[in-house]
Amino acid sequence: MKTNIKILTLVVILLLTACSRTSPELAESTVDEIVPESRTIPVDADVEEPPPTTVIPSATATEQPLPEATPTAIFTFEIANSPLLTQIEMLDPLNGWGQAEGMILRTEDGGESWLDITPEDIFNDPAYAKSLFVDEKNGWVLVEDYDNFNVGLLYSTVDGGANWTWRNTPFGRSEIAFADEENGYALTDLGAGAGSMGVAIWQTKNSGDDFNRVFQHESGYDSSLPFSGIKNGITFIDSQNGWVTGSQPQDAFIWFYRTQDGGFSWEHQELEMSVGYENAQTSAYAPSFFEDGQGLLPVYLHGEESAMVFYRTDDDGESWDAAQTIATRGKYAMVSANEIVVWDGGETLFFSLDTGESWQSRTTTWQPLDTLRSLDFISATEGWALTDDGLYKTKDGGENWERSGN
Repeated sequence: MKTNIKILTLVVILLLTACSRTSPELAESTVDEIVPESRTIPVDADVEEPPPTTVIPSATATEQPLPEATPTAIFTFEIANSPLLTQIEMLDPLNGWGQAEGMILRTEDGGESWLDITPEDIFNDPAYAKSLFVDEKNGWVLVEDYDNFNVGLLYSTVDGGANWTWRNTPFGRSEIAFADEENGYALTDLGAGAGSMGVAIWQTKNSGDDFNRVFQHESGYDSSLPFSGIKNGITFIDSQNGWVTGSQPQDAFIWFYRTQDGGFSWEHQELEMSVGYENAQTSAYAPSFFEDGQGLLPVYLHGEESAMVFYRTDDDGESWDAAQTIATRGKYAMVSANEIVVWDGGETLFFSLDTGESWQSRTTTWQPLDTLRSLDFISATEGWALTDDGLYKTKDGGENWERSGN
């Protein structure tokens, strides 16, 4: 099972306008003509608020509705010619999303080929844009304004890229999280320096139709979410309960803060250090939650030797226990509450089938020639490794790999 939808990492966004596979300048939707190397695809036709004195003014916008799609409409997508992928998100053995230079992509055959579903005249290059994909139909991509990092455009689709809606946002590059289809959050970098980083947090309660800025660091103001520390991730399990993760150059301290009022106030959540790493410095990354209150929190341990540990919860994050430390610090895939894969791109891949309580190793017959960008597994045996050289796939837990596509 893939990582719970709840952690989806996406912006909370100011809506302005809508387009149907069009650019922000166009008012009408268009459908590509069928070309020889293309595939035709049928399209299937309250929260408790804190005291008023803590509320920061909201930002809202009205979205123009998309033209209604005819149930029998057929949309055509061109097949991208050997795209050099920069990001992937696989959902099951066949379906997944990808990004490449100038393109947003979707696969229906496990990465062997990629459909170009990019909105026409997209505002900027989406290759490294923050994105969130819930299933084979629903996705969001936040594209920055490179001339003004305080704003951006959010593109969203509910039909696998046949139509796109775009919205202006009052922030640019942000870490994103959605607890469900309606409630989402964005963590926006306001600037960092000397081990510190200011952030703003935005909330939506209606899939991004409008949103509020619920938190923002102010110069000289010491808030419940410290200015100190480099923030790197945000996760919410519902409209009220969430976490922000990060790192700080301090021994025996895990930068892990939680909110229980929708992001208005925060408190540090204490975690016990792993045995043998009691004085290590750490980097915590956004936790993932699964069914029945289960979740995993990945933490890198910086000591004399590189290591990492996964903290486990079975009560929706009320308490966390450290699993077995693993002597590596590579890319990881949290497949389910029980299955975890870790690989640094070397000869040995590590995996756990019991929530990190024990680890097994497997020697791989292939190692990336270039940088290992990401690791994405949908089960303990089937997964993908994205490198600078291309996309590779395994069906035996990482022992053997084959290049995916051309």
